[in-house]
Amino acid sequence: MHKITLLIHLVVLAALCGCETESPLIAESELLVVRAYLYAGEAVNDIQLTNTYELGADTTAGTPVNDAMVTLEKAGQVYPLTRSPGDSGYYHYPGTDLQVNVGDIFQILIEHSGQIVTSETVIPVPPENVEISSDEFLIDLDTFVRFDTSSITVRWKNENESFYFVAVANLESSPVPIDERFGQFLERFRSFRSAPTNADTFTIRRIALTFLGKHRARVYKVNQEYADLFVFGTQDSRNLNEPLTNIKNGLGIFAGFSSGEVHFVVAAK
Repeated sequence: MHKITLLIHLVVLAALCGCETESPLIAESELLVVRAYLYAGEAVNDIQLTNTYELGADTTAGTPVNDAMVTLEKAGQVYPLTRSPGDSGYYHYPGTDLQVNVGDIFQILIEHSGQIVTSETVIPVPPENVEISSDEFLIDLDTFVRFDTSSITVRWKNENESFYFVAVANLESSPVPIDERFGQFLERFRSFRSAPTNADTFTIRRIALTFLGKHRARVYKVNQEYADLFVFGTQDSRNLNEPLTNIKNGLGIFAGFSSGEVHFVVAAK
């Protein structure tokens, strides 16, 4: 979610240098920045906490917060989250009894350094009629990647111009690189995500692919909070006023997603 992480940095920047000098979002103390996403049918492991950073600092991200108490609540049941390994500020739910389903209403509660930060989100309905133009993507290994214009297209129903993004991942346990000269260097490029879009198609181009074999393309329907933040982040900065956030007593975004998926195979001609 690198794109939306950048947008949250813009939210923080706007909060620190907004046009209105008495903004209720600008606190005297350091604010907690929340980037928390729940995906229908998937485990809870994409919740990250950081601090705000000073304007002009030699960084574009706040310091990870690893010592907060984080809980999710659904239908009156409370689920305590656990700090994920490393120094990343990520938290996850370690059990198997927490289900994220379409229509669920979740509350998040975070306690840190005397602050109590809260938010609420709803898991949206999944995209309808997700299809792909071909279940096989044939590529010519003798054609230089920059000159190869081959592609396949993912489509879905979007009559009201809602926002979606597409995540593409290679599913092979031991994938074969398209260009073996790069070998394991390509491992981190086994998956990629699109920017949010209110269109009803996404084109997967040859240049975006790094491995042969089975792939999955998931189309995620996003809720309104995420869509609002994306629109905010793409505005002309001269027109910014208050940053958009659905986090009470903090900054950032708590959002739900649901998806539909298709599969395809990348093979050499």
